[in-house]
Amino acid sequence: MQNSPHYVISFFGIIRAGGVVVNLNPMFKAMELAPIIEKTGINMIIVQDTLCSEFNKVDNAGRIETVIVARFADFLSKQPLFSPPDEVFGTDQPFSGTVDFKDILDEGMPIPVCRIHDMDNDLAMLQLTGGTTGVPKAAMISIRSLTIAVCASMHWFGLTPKETSLGIAPFFHIMGLQVTMIPALFAGGKLVILTRFVPAIIAQAIAEKKCTVWVAAPTMITALVNMPTIEQFDFSSLRVIVTGGSPISITLQQRIKEIAPNSQLGEGYGLTEVLAAGGVVTPLGNWKPGFTGIPIIKENDLRIMDLEGREEEMPCNQKGEIAIKGPTVMNGYWNEPEETKKVMKNGWFYTGDIGLMDEDGYLKIVDRKKELILCSGFNVYPTELENTMLMHPAILEVAVIGIPDDYRGESVKAFVVLKDQFKDELTAEGLINWCKDNMAAYKRPHEVEFTESLPKSGAGKILKRLLKK
Repeated sequence: MQNSPHYVISFFGIIRAGGVVVNLNPMFKAMELAPIIEKTGINMIIVQDTLCSEFNKVDNAGRIETVIVARFADFLSKQPLFSPPDEVFGTDQPFSGTVDFKDILDEGMPIPVCRIHDMDNDLAMLQLTGGTTGVPKAAMISIRSLTIAVCASMHWFGLTPKETSLGIAPFFHIMGLQVTMIPALFAGGKLVILTRFVPAIIAQAIAEKKCTVWVAAPTMITALVNMPTIEQFDFSSLRVIVTGGSPISITLQQRIKEIAPNSQLGEGYGLTEVLAAGGVVTPLGNWKPGFTGIPIIKENDLRIMDLEGREEEMPCNQKGEIAIKGPTVMNGYWNEPEETKKVMKNGWFYTGDIGLMDEDGYLKIVDRKKELILCSGFNVYPTELENTMLMHPAILEVAVIGIPDDYRGESVKAFVVLKDQFKDELTAEGLINWCKDNMAAYKRPHEVEFTESLPKSGAGKILKRLLKK
């Protein structure tokens, strides 16, 4: 589901009941959901009413024992302050074989339940991340790891019961969950929950609700500051703006300071496998151009290791692979011991990202994982897209790369070799429309280029570096 009160209630309820949360992106289509359900063994799903039709297309949905339908209108005020998106109103139609979310609340037990016994080994989440096979891996996040990360975020940003946090960053994503939703409530503050990013509504929410904390992808900030009517809104309440995923330009920082003069900007670098707080964050008021920040958890150790042997720590200002060790590191990938071995060594998580650290302990990200594409703060994994596109009957071969995009950071471009019988039938527009029906919006190609062949090495591996050139 999208951000909603149902999500917040479900998240804490599942964990306290002794269950494990598997966050599913509400933009996923049936073809993307099916392998995740199979891999993680999901046996209960809480689904937004307007997304039930897509969920019902999943071939293996029958393995799920309980389907709970969340109707967003249940929590909608009779006189909402903002104009809600259409999906909030949902539908009144009954869904056969399902349980209504509100009925569960109405029939709930009055005695609090907490079935957490072992914080180190009891899992809070199986949080989805990229997979070399095209199906996302599921990082095992313990309750202790999540708790430590949440405490760190709360203290780092100085959250108190007086804070009002804007909950627009997606809660199913590690940044929206671990930096926005949980710390806001853990500190005893307020959380303003919005389901959809609409710049005018965001501006109104900040001004009307006097929001003090906003966690946002750089694309969100860019869209807001470039809104024609931006000067009409009062953002003086904003104290902290946290962002990550791609660098914030000096120009954008200056513009933020103009519209939110009392705010301090914090950039960050984290990963699903170590949580957002397990990486680095800018010390408020001590931003350093080109650097993302310093480790914020005392017990976490972050080092730059040599790229070949992964055993020698590199000197200051020398590039290497970023490795992290500490209490926020995942317990491994669910049912994938070989994949876990590839990234874990003596308790260290090797990120695959290239960086350097200066003499003050500030981290600079030099390069992302070789083929990872970063679109609007979301990780897009080429293999997953390629496997999905190969299901199109006209496609013989496909290779996906990231191309520069001033707004989204990167966009997806697909190089496609068509089967002979389809060469005069399929257009780039037609293929993009097919992708719209079969993959989340942030993943699908913005550009398609048809080609007679793809460049390959002697071993038959597609040479994406040549496609990038």
